[in-house]
Amino acid sequence: MALSADEEAVLQRVLASAKYAGLDEAFVRRIAGEASARFRDQSAAVRYARRKLHQAVGAFVTGSLSDAVRACVSAIGAGAPVRDASLAAMRRHASTAERAAVVDAFYRQIEAWCGRPSTVADLGCGLSPLAIPWLATKPGATYWCCDVDRDLTGALPALSEPFGVTVVAQAQDLLRPAGLPSAELVLLLKAVTTLERQRTGAARDVLAALDAPRVVVSLPRASLSARRRYTADPAEMIGAVTAGSGYVLAADAAFGDESLYLLARAAP
Repeated sequence: MALSADEEAVLQRVLASAKYAGLDEAFVRRIAGEASARFRDQSAAVRYARRKLHQAVGAFVTGSLSDAVRACVSAIGAGAPVRDASLAAMRRHASTAERAAVVDAFYRQIEAWCGRPSTVADLGCGLSPLAIPWLATKPGATYWCCDVDRDLTGALPALSEPFGVTVVAQAQDLLRPAGLPSAELVLLLKAVTTLERQRTGAARDVLAALDAPRVVVSLPRASLSARRRYTADPAEMIGAVTAGSGYVLAADAAFGDESLYLLARAAP
């Protein structure tokens, strides 16, 4: 959908920032349209759009995520152990950095729940594909992933050779979830709260659009600063986002400040 002149001006001012220039334009275009609809003053709309983008993306990132992926591939090519190179790169994104200390147990739990899938879809992936060396998959598996950072999604397929899976990456705004692929396992790691900040019910809409028997969802139990708890009972949020989605809670576990949930497709 074409933007109005005011909306286009907000979009271009936001994209002028190096911090957001590499994001999927359709995603930024949606945020700019929402900001312009909320504020008549263009500067106020730009500030609102930048705040929303920071909440969705910027708060989690230190430096270039695509550079982190390329550094990982380069280090492995130079002889570094695969998992060592992956862990070093994972620390460039807050979500995967927090998971690094428990990465072995985290992915062993996913294997216990889901076995060894041949197709995986990682939604709003960030640097989670760097944990593929810990994810049990069948030989020749395909790992499809998406993120709003188009520079990152352009770099991720280079992990295919060193990780021994086919990595397919796409820039996508999950608030427009049409076209998500079928998969034996879907990962939605620390993405629910980000989706819900953008629009209440967005996470449920994503779940409803999936074609997968199992979905593994994780929730952060605290903000990045650890000053604010998101909820005393993360399962309450899971109940809210699964209601009417076609999925039900099948199991749960906890790892540090991250709660992990297995969702299974509800019986017809």
